Amino acid sequence: MSAIPAMHRRIPPAGRWARVARFVLRSCLLFLVPCSFPSAAHAQPLPQSTLDTVRTYRSLERALAEPMQVHRLDLSKQKLKAVPEELRRLPNLNALDLGRNKLKELPPWFTDLANLQELTLSGNKLVDFPEVICGLRHLKRLDMSRNALTGLPACLGRLQELSSLDLWSNDLATFPEELEGLEALRYVDLRVIQFSPKEMERIAELWPRAKIQFSAPCNCGM
Repeated sequence: MSAIPAMHRRIPPAGRWARVARFVLRSCLLFLVPCSFPSAAHAQPLPQSTLDTVRTYRSLERALAEPMQVHRLDLSKQKLKAVPEELRRLPNLNALDLGRNKLKELPPWFTDLANLQELTLSGNKLVDFPEVICGLRHLKRLDMSRNALTGLPACLGRLQELSSLDLWSNDLATFPEELEGLEALRYVDLRVIQFSPKEMERIAELWPRAKIQFSAPCNCGM
């Protein structure tokens, strides 16, 4: 900035505005324009009160036309068999609905969606829990209901901000002890999953501050 003449560092007399206008135009082209585009490196999760009120995009094509404006995207019921890699171009994405598709897995790059706070994967064909979810450190709400999950990974306990977990209608049997690390958890839906009374008691001890919904216990092993 030392090379800029002093006359351009203060408001000039009215008669010299034309020269300043030309200078400002050139300096904007050289310095200001590149700085005006938000980058993924500076994106931050939205406050929950704001996220609850933002526009929901329901078309990937429309979202890609305005990538920096997309905070919530609904791609449910699209018959998707794979997660579109174009989602990586949405650095401000905070909420994503991929429910009622045909997904069997999530791609390794899914952790690039670093600001995700809400993720819906209900009604897919997931059997193995996608461990890539464990890398979404800002995740607060996770809906994986109506899949065919047989187990949960210990790494899920790393999600320190997770407050709502919906696992309704899966094939789960046990929960690893590491899940007690989900200290922010306040709601868990485990309905339509058969647990013995003993296992239900153990799960309740994992999250003493959470409201846990169970179906009636089974007489498993009796």
